[in-house]
Amino acid sequence: MNSIFVTRDNAVASSHARLSLEQILFLGTVILAGALFWVAPRPPMGDLAQHAGQVATLRDLLDGTSPWTNLVYINYFTPYLLGYVIAVTLSFFVPVVVAMKLSLTLAFYAFMLGCVCLRRRFNADPRLDWLCVPGFFGFSFQFGFFTFLMAVPVGRFFLVVASRFADAPTRARGAAVVGMGVLAFFSHGLVFAFACATGGAMVLVTLRGMRRILLASVPYALLGALALVYMLYVKQHHLVTWTGEPHTGPNLVWDWTDTSWGWHRSANFLLYVFAVQMKDGYFLLAGVFMLAAPWLMGAKLNTRTPAAFVPMLAMLVVWLLVPSAALDVEYVYHRFALYLLPAYALMFASPEARDAGAKQGNVRGNTRAPRKRLVARIRPIALIAICWSFFGVVAEREARFAAANEPFETLLQMTEPGQRALSLVYDPASTIVHNPYTLHGYAQWYEAEQQGFVDFSFAYLLPQIVRFKPDHVPAMRPEFSISPERFDWKAVQGRVYRYFFVHHVKPLPEHMFDNDECHVVLRAEAGDWSLFERLECRPAAPAGQSTSAFVRRRTDAGRSFS
Repeated sequence: MNSIFVTRDNAVASSHARLSLEQILFLGTVILAGALFWVAPRPPMGDLAQHAGQVATLRDLLDGTSPWTNLVYINYFTPYLLGYVIAVTLSFFVPVVVAMKLSLTLAFYAFMLGCVCLRRRFNADPRLDWLCVPGFFGFSFQFGFFTFLMAVPVGRFFLVVASRFADAPTRARGAAVVGMGVLAFFSHGLVFAFACATGGAMVLVTLRGMRRILLASVPYALLGALALVYMLYVKQHHLVTWTGEPHTGPNLVWDWTDTSWGWHRSANFLLYVFAVQMKDGYFLLAGVFMLAAPWLMGAKLNTRTPAAFVPMLAMLVVWLLVPSAALDVEYVYHRFALYLLPAYALMFASPEARDAGAKQGNVRGNTRAPRKRLVARIRPIALIAICWSFFGVVAEREARFAAANEPFETLLQMTEPGQRALSLVYDPASTIVHNPYTLHGYAQWYEAEQQGFVDFSFAYLLPQIVRFKPDHVPAMRPEFSISPERFDWKAVQGRVYRYFFVHHVKPLPEHMFDNDECHVVLRAEAGDWSLFERLECRPAAPAGQSTSAFVRRRTDAGRSFS
């Protein structure tokens, strides 16, 4: 009899040991995942360079060293405040690119902590914490949505506070909802809207009685009033567009209505947890396995806590109903894919009384036991393998990207600081990273590191913290940014720029910079990058003289500057 008890105790101890090992592997994976921000000197994260330019210019404006005070001003009333405040604070102690990486690393760790806190709040299955790991490095990471990624953990902690308030509304907890909501608002408008909608739905699902629901809705009404005040402020100060021109971006677009690829939305949302394009469609298999993992391990739905299903319901609304683009904001629903698997994991309850089934030993149960043990062993190994393989792909691509774009460093070294520059990216896609806009704003690193100012700039856009002054909005509009083949010297007022960063894989138009105002020369070529420089300008070309006489040809420039 004693041997039976000893054997059972050893089995329990062994089970706890395996659980501890899995927790150690999970913690180690999370810590190492934070290193993905540091693989490439300049991470291949689409918009990150634009945000880095905002951070550098804001820092210089704050400490009074900016050469661009006549051009831009600080827009303090912005829903993008939190991420920029953190990055700018760090930038006073470390270089801007390091500040950006460090900010994102901290945001990822905070996101994982928020996922664990929310899982504990709903008493969900801790074995599913692995589902929370990869999404942070999916669509939003690869597109470089810096302010969104910085706001993502705030959304997690908002739901922790909101769920407590929904369970037992008190004034203190209501104040906490308002406080976290204000923080979410000044982190990112989309995260704020999603968090408030989800938290409000928890109130409807959890509470009973119209009076209690109405009282519990007061914090959300106050947060709605904050959003209304911001919209009125924007309208009153004409911040949307100063030029009087119509918006260039789409106002309301759903992928479902696109006859060429709209049907892909049904599967792409799961793909966006890991990647951007169908070139990486094999990651869908990883997503499907992660969706199947709770059922393979025998997890049970958390039917005792209806609010645990609300985040996943909110994700389904985003998946099916939220537009692809709205009010000049593109990739709206795509970026929320990082919340998909964490919301899904919340639906499954923490295992209770695991030994209960073992005590009901019978022939049928014993025949199934080996199969269950096999699945129980395969499941964590498979989840770990998916996460590590995915991170390995991301790290390998970043390393290859860094090597492929070393020529850009050559161009930077040939520029003088504090100059105005124009970016003309004919080929923004990266065949390495599989992102169609990886290089779109890459020239902004000149602004981030050398006190320059590069157009097209995010300072043109509504929610940015550094914005153009009304009488200094440049002629370089978004349409020229995404269609450089439409470049026209006079249309973009080319004479205001000292440098032109051009990325191209095909030969450029021979007379691209021909004009009757300024001399333009090819300063350097490196890889797929070319750096042109404007020299002295003349008021106009003499009558009867060809404009080409005012431009040194590429061959002449090569001889002059070789």
